[in-house]
Amino acid sequence: MLNRPIADDRYLKENKDFLILGFDIGGTKIGTVLGTSNGRIIDRRETPTPADQPFETAFENMVSTAAEVLSDAAKKNHPSPRAISVAVGGPLDIEKGTIFSPPHLPTWNVVLLKQHFENYFQLPVFVEHDGNAGALAEFYFGAGRGMRNLVFLTMGTGLGAGIILDGNIYHGTTDSAGEVGHVRIAEYGPVEYGKVGSWESFCSGAGIAKLAHQIDPQYWPEGTSTQQIVQGALTGDPQAVQLIKQVGIWLGKGIATLVDILNPEVVIVGTLGFVLGDLLLEPARFAIHQEALPRAAKACRIVPAALEDSLGNVSALMAVIDVIHKRPWELNPLGSAQRQMLESLESGLNVRRLTIQKLGEALSSTAELIVRVLRHGGKVLVFGNGGSAALAQHLAGELVGRFKAERCPLPALALSTDSSVITCIANDYAFDQVFARQVRAFAQSDDMAIGLTTSGRSPNVLAALKTAKEGGLHTIALTGEGGLAEPVADHVLAIPSLVTARIQEEHNAVIHAWCEFIDQAFVTPKQD
Repeated sequence: MLNRPIADDRYLKENKDFLILGFDIGGTKIGTVLGTSNGRIIDRRETPTPADQPFETAFENMVSTAAEVLSDAAKKNHPSPRAISVAVGGPLDIEKGTIFSPPHLPTWNVVLLKQHFENYFQLPVFVEHDGNAGALAEFYFGAGRGMRNLVFLTMGTGLGAGIILDGNIYHGTTDSAGEVGHVRIAEYGPVEYGKVGSWESFCSGAGIAKLAHQIDPQYWPEGTSTQQIVQGALTGDPQAVQLIKQVGIWLGKGIATLVDILNPEVVIVGTLGFVLGDLLLEPARFAIHQEALPRAAKACRIVPAALEDSLGNVSALMAVIDVIHKRPWELNPLGSAQRQMLESLESGLNVRRLTIQKLGEALSSTAELIVRVLRHGGKVLVFGNGGSAALAQHLAGELVGRFKAERCPLPALALSTDSSVITCIANDYAFDQVFARQVRAFAQSDDMAIGLTTSGRSPNVLAALKTAKEGGLHTIALTGEGGLAEPVADHVLAIPSLVTARIQEEHNAVIHAWCEFIDQAFVTPKQD
């Protein structure tokens, strides 16, 4: 079903689908794939990977092959692709699309993959680690459909992992999550991924051939390929079967660690998993149940990749397909107004998460303080400039009126609203004093002053907070990542951002959270 050919572009139009040009860059071969945004493969060409040659040679081969694929597609009336998707082994910087000498491509050091493809094709380009791409392929179209937590193991030439947690690929701090082949699981064994006894030494195409030679150099002379060993196991060669069983045990021991740490619903084993099937996976399952926590092991299935031979083809498309599902605006042309607007909205999501993480306790304590001030007969004086003045007025309006619940009016005064007072003070004294002088005029010792300054450096806000603090008022400052230029507030809620728009958005969110709490504290009891 996934590989059903498309005779013309009617299918694409009817299903609102579009084409993706994908590259599956491996240690021995590079697949150039033309497919749709729902994972259907239209065409695929394969060329050897010149691993000992510079990137420029491979890039010339890739774009030449891509030209052939696109030329054939045009003859069949297929539309042009809208994006480029690249799957390649790490280490790499996924967002920038930069690759740093992966073990299977040692000459590709600090290669700007994304930039090269963007410059050549003039299309949006998305790069993903091949382990992550395999995980996404199985998540959307294979054995991981309907799952939220899974691990995919490449187990081809090398051993890498793609980790999906709560429906999202986990990249880690430096995009290094999933480099499980580097983990040492024994003090002996072949050398792969730079050290003796790495998991890749025992459970990768490159490692298995070396392992066989170490175990029995006469039966498995140097130069024996993993393909020969696999074929021997599939045809019943006792020594090959026994070797694959040992590989399965090592595979299971490594998976057991992942099961204990990540508690996935399923671990999906790639190329060698679907080629060898239970010859490899039954010993692995046995080892997992011996090594892993029983409850976690029982909840986790160990299965071969359901996409089988289609896995590499579909994986080549997944960097783009995942963007379609998670961040579709990124497919808009670079610099387009719509893309910029939607990227702006998305950037606020991370600031919101950080605000909750870093300011949750301060948000709660300041909300309780505001309620305490109001219950003891105090009032809230609130002030700021520009957009912050609007937020100050918004807070005052919600207190004097109401936010959601029916309750008594609460005393609050925004100091930016009386134009005559503000211009009088600014003219006769200085603009720095427009809020401080009002604080001295209106404040009593039981009151509270709340100042908003996204920069933390607005002189009139700082002067008013300082005046309030000297007068014995409770003081709260809403600011940004830089904090306040002077320590003039008892409580400082600094939004973790340097972008004014993001800070103001979170100031508004803080105000709404306060109002929700205040409403409930003063809600009018229902009469029976």
